[in-house]
Amino acid sequence: MTLKDIADKAGVSMMTVSNVINGKNSRVSPQTANKINAIIKEYGYVPNLSARSLTRKSSNIIGVIISVDTYEENSLENPYISTMLGVIERELCKNGYYMMLRSVAREKDVSQFLKNWNVDGIIFLFPNFMEYANKFIDKPSCPFVVFDTSLQIPKIINVRADDQKGLYLSTKYMVNRGHSHVAFVANYKDNYLLTQRFLGYKKALEECGIPFREEYVFTDIPSYEGGIAAGKKIAAMNEGITAVVTTADICAIGIMEGARLGGLRVPIDLSVIGYDNLNLCQFTTPKLSSVSQNVELKAQTATKLLLEKILAGNDDEPCQVTLNVEIVERQSVISLF
Repeated sequence: MTLKDIADKAGVSMMTVSNVINGKNSRVSPQTANKINAIIKEYGYVPNLSARSLTRKSSNIIGVIISVDTYEENSLENPYISTMLGVIERELCKNGYYMMLRSVAREKDVSQFLKNWNVDGIIFLFPNFMEYANKFIDKPSCPFVVFDTSLQIPKIINVRADDQKGLYLSTKYMVNRGHSHVAFVANYKDNYLLTQRFLGYKKALEECGIPFREEYVFTDIPSYEGGIAAGKKIAAMNEGITAVVTTADICAIGIMEGARLGGLRVPIDLSVIGYDNLNLCQFTTPKLSSVSQNVELKAQTATKLLLEKILAGNDDEPCQVTLNVEIVERQSVISLF
């Protein structure tokens, strides 16, 4: 009988079982605590004292690493990152852990961070995981979480959305509303995540019998500024583009502004759909339709799995979770029928 077995039988998380075993009953309802204690008694479970000793020597600190291009960059201006961080910090706080945030611009910054701080786990949040973490993936010193990669390596938790499906859905959504000239905006090359989304765009076009056109692909960075640049280019083109899909809400908002500056009206002249379904989609004019990957659930799932793996101690099994995506309709897409 293990901690995980008790959790499965009780229908709760390993963290909840651990709280009961360690006397932290204020975090657990009396009914749940009684149920867990009954299972422990029934099966004669005896906690591993050495493992508990090691656990109590832990720092209760989770390192969250964000890669940046320069140290002058303010990564928290990115609404996706700030949303993820808010949820991660909230979930860690609920479970008695602390978040230590670190921006890194070089691989050796990660080495220095792990050397200087005794962290129980690591969350590589965004975006250049492979560039900075290749050195650590073969023999990780502690469990860690990555997002939106294809890795399946011991101790690694990979939480991802079905990114190819996301852009497939948004492109198909446009086509089903009469748009056959659909542009794509993002610098997808050499980026696994954005490439998956680009492939979803191409797949939808192919399935609908619409020829792929290279001139409809704008490899601007999927940021607000990149979106403005792409929107201006689309407005200046005489190619009949009536719809745009992209890989981030903040980029879609930039596209809307760039198109407006170029004399186009959204959605009358140009339909736009974003990706992430962040809260800010409700505050644009028109309100932005988007692909929802449920960012809050993504952060919650990653944090929960990381804490469970830390509690399991010697659990080296890789873990990959793929979350579903869906279209959230608002006002930025018009039907041509």
